[in-house]
Amino acid sequence: MNSKQLMARFQLTAPANEYIQPADKRHFKQRPQRASAVMLPLIDVDNSAHILLCKRPMFLNHHPGEICLPGGKHELSDANLRHTALRELSEELNIAPSNVTVIGQLGDYSTLTGFAITPFVGVLAPDTHWHADQNEVAASFLLPVSALADVKNWQPLPFHRFGKTITLQGFSTPYGLLWGATASIIKNFTKQLAIPV
Repeated sequence: MNSKQLMARFQLTAPANEYIQPADKRHFKQRPQRASAVMLPLIDVDNSAHILLCKRPMFLNHHPGEICLPGGKHELSDANLRHTALRELSEELNIAPSNVTVIGQLGDYSTLTGFAITPFVGVLAPDTHWHADQNEVAASFLLPVSALADVKNWQPLPFHRFGKTITLQGFSTPYGLLWGATASIIKNFTKQLAIPV
């Protein structure tokens, strides 16, 4: 399935109102949520849709070495969260907003670290090239949507938090394990598409 087919399927599907939170909601009421946004960028490779992902550098203070979608905190200069996602995509991977067709957004995701993430879905122009800013991105790479949509490719990751066992899902990539908020956002996206595997 290529990005054009995904785009038609995404637009015909009702917006995802349900989303997976990593822990009990009561833990989030104790601190204010910081607004942030990410872009889920789609691009075709050999007529098959892929998601462009990043690996964070190890020297960063927050989430070093993790696999993520391009994105970050909402700034006062941003007109809205859509602008935040496009700005961060440009800053991290040098992809101009003119190369992105934003086709919609997914349900917000609350993190244990106090962020409310609004994910946007964008289709990159076929001739898009990117170059990672080494201060923010250690590596960038593509994963096929078809592989991410296949539940057999995910593994359970149980861990303890606030005295409870929480099980998240992880996906092995050549650059490390995709898990946490990014994994949940991608799983919500593929669930909304209802891709047969």
